[in-house]
Amino acid sequence: MATSPDAPPAGQGRPSGRRYGRWAAGPLLGQGSLGPVYLAHDGTGRAASLRVVRASLAGDASFRTRLAREVLALGAVRGRGVAALLDADAYGVVPWLAVEYVAGPTLAARVGRGGGPLGTAGLRALASALAGALDDIHRAGLVHGGLRPSNVLLGADGPHVTDFGVSAGADVSAGADVSAGAEAGTPGFTAPETLAQGVAKPPADIFSLGAVLAYAATGRGPSEPGDGSGEDVPGVQSLTGVPEELLPLVTACLSRHPAARPAPRTVARMAGLPLPGSRRRALTLAGALFLAQLAAVAYPFGGRWEGRTGVR
Repeated sequence: MATSPDAPPAGQGRPSGRRYGRWAAGPLLGQGSLGPVYLAHDGTGRAASLRVVRASLAGDASFRTRLAREVLALGAVRGRGVAALLDADAYGVVPWLAVEYVAGPTLAARVGRGGGPLGTAGLRALASALAGALDDIHRAGLVHGGLRPSNVLLGADGPHVTDFGVSAGADVSAGADVSAGAEAGTPGFTAPETLAQGVAKPPADIFSLGAVLAYAATGRGPSEPGDGSGEDVPGVQSLTGVPEELLPLVTACLSRHPAARPAPRTVARMAGLPLPGSRRRALTLAGALFLAQLAAVAYPFGGRWEGRTGVR
């Protein structure tokens, strides 16, 4: 789900003046993959990011069918780190979705526009929050399929993941083919198996999480020059600048082998901030490297999600 990429303050942008269900559309926040995104309010004053489907998609019967199916799945995704679906109409003349509004900059804006890299404590909190959000998304039978700094919103209560579940060109149910649309992958933030095979599975989200953490730690995007120390990882040229205590976590997430990447709950434990209900101990560095080496032999380019490191 998309809130705004970098939302302007309320009152800026061109007001829509239209109503969608119980939502009154206000200022234009930006353009998402489905169409325009507005800041909207209901009768109680609750704010939402309102995504209005553009006409070219609204007239596509196959898109309509997928939208209706995915809206049902998205309604089940709830979590502290997820911008939740509040309301939707997939069957109207103009389909729309209302998503929880998160007031705050994107991670891309925070790091790239003068804020600079996050400190170790901030990186630990970010890793745990993203892991929790992905855990909630995966438990609902979905994958994000496009996690990157521009769809991580830094709200007052912590990071929130947005822009998942419905895109203009791809079904993002777990294991779905995502090769058809622009959302199929952002090089450097997208797992190599997704770029090669066009299929998104939960381990691909973990690769993206690792790339987002590397960006937040270094201030460099995957295509920006580094010192070559990370050239084994497609698109990530250097991990120089990642705090030493978090380097094992980032390296494990960026493994070329899906089965060697940690599960979301393991990510949170390795970051030192376990998710509620986690009981197993975090992987040691030696254990993570051993599993990565084992997976490299057993799975030369991929693996089964059931056989991955950690727990679901």
